[in-house]
Amino acid sequence: MSHCPYDPIVCPPIQFVNHQFFPQVVPVVHPIEIVNQTHIVPVPHHVFPVSVKDPGDPCCHTRSHGKRPVRSSSKR
Repeated sequence: MSHCPYDPIVCPPIQFVNHQFFPQVVPVVHPIEIVNQTHIVPVPHHVFPVSVKDPGDPCCHTRSHGKRPVRSSSKR
């Protein structure tokens, strides 16, 4: 056995990746738009006009004594 000094052989390093995840708050904006619309809805409004007629005093109601209409006779 010979005891010769050898230079060590160094291989390239092997990489092991250790993935670590840390939460980071990122604001996500969701805009909301509210649109107010007006809608006209027909609603019936019943109106009952009332007229009151006073025929006068029933005791004093007599026939009218005015002139009768004159008939023209063309047969004469």
